Amino acid sequence: MLVKDIMVTDFVTLVPDLSWREAARLLLERKTSSAPVVENNRLVGILSEKDLFRGLFPSHAEWAGMPHGFLDFEEMETVRMDGRTVGDVMSRRIISARPDTPVLKVGAQMVASGIHHVPVVEDGAPVGLVSRGTIYRAILGHSFEVA
Repeated sequence: MLVKDIMVTDFVTLVPDLSWREAARLLLERKTSSAPVVENNRLVGILSEKDLFRGLFPSHAEWAGMPHGFLDFEEMETVRMDGRTVGDVMSRRIISARPDTPVLKVGAQMVASGIHHVPVVEDGAPVGLVSRGTIYRAILGHSFEVA
C-alpha cells in the first residue's frame, strides 16, 4: 500500500505570515488538526494543533527572564496570541513523503520521530497529507480486513 492510496488531497495550506489566530480559525473551521505551510508553492513547515497550543506558553528563556509575567493564565492567553504568526509557531522540522512511498515506511518514521502528520510532496509542493490515524486505519483495516 502506498501513500497515494490513503492521502488526503483536500487540505488547507497556510503561509508563514498568516496570523496565529487566523490559522487557528482555519483549522477549526476545516475540522483538521494540521496544515502544511508553504512559501512560493514550496513546503517550508507544518502547523499542528500542538504547535498552536505550544504557542500559548512561554519558551524557557522567556519564562526565566520574567517568570512573574506568566502567572495570570487568562492574561497570558491574550498576550501570547496577539501578534504571533504561523511562522512563529510552526514546526520547521519536516518529515515528508512522496506519493509512491510505502505506507509502512511513513508509519515507521512517525513512530520514530513522534510526529502525527506528514505532508506528501512532489517537486517541493504539497499534494497531500497523511495522519497517524489515517495510516493506523489503513494498515489495520487491510490486515484485519475491516472496512
